[in-house]
Amino acid sequence: MNRVTDLHFLSSPSVLQDEEHPLLVLLHGFGSDERDLMAIRPYIDPKWAVVTIRAPFREGSGFRWYALKSLQSPDFDEMAQALALLKKWFGGLALRFPHVPPHQVIVGGFSQGAVMALHLGLYEPLREIGGVSVLSGYLPNPPSPNAAWRRLPIFWGHGLDDQILPYALAQTAHDILSRHNIAITFRSYTMGHEVIEEELHDLMDWLDGVVK
Repeated sequence: MNRVTDLHFLSSPSVLQDEEHPLLVLLHGFGSDERDLMAIRPYIDPKWAVVTIRAPFREGSGFRWYALKSLQSPDFDEMAQALALLKKWFGGLALRFPHVPPHQVIVGGFSQGAVMALHLGLYEPLREIGGVSVLSGYLPNPPSPNAAWRRLPIFWGHGLDDQILPYALAQTAHDILSRHNIAITFRSYTMGHEVIEEELHDLMDWLDGVVK
């Protein structure tokens, strides 16, 4: 395996390029790539800049953030490598996006990308992140009740008919996050392992509330 040193990404700028504006950073799911989530750009207010980042490890015709030993047992070595690369990428945020204030950066993802977003938002001391968006994700091996979590606002959308990551996983995560006094906006939808228009409208409403 060739070692990845930098992450490839796509960027869709804000209409407010020379003024302060928010940024939504999106992480794709297992076996996909950075082009996938850029498809939701039309549903995001144009004042937001949107970035989609490609995972570092090849998976078939796409990429992954980490290998899976089982559904809830990631390869934590690969996950740690991917998190290190993401932290490096966020470390250069001010140079890439000089008009984005730190508290106006939201990191989100779909499926495996949502897991990575949760790790960056809850466990990593990244001052750049002001909230987390989870689209059909889960919490793998949650830390103990005494773990120090950052209390960032979270949007969580999940399909009632999800056959890949069953809805029960989302309910469990909701209960854990709520017990840690994390402000979570939790929405369920009549859908499978996917993203639908209704969910994107709810996400946009949440983004508007988080970033004033």
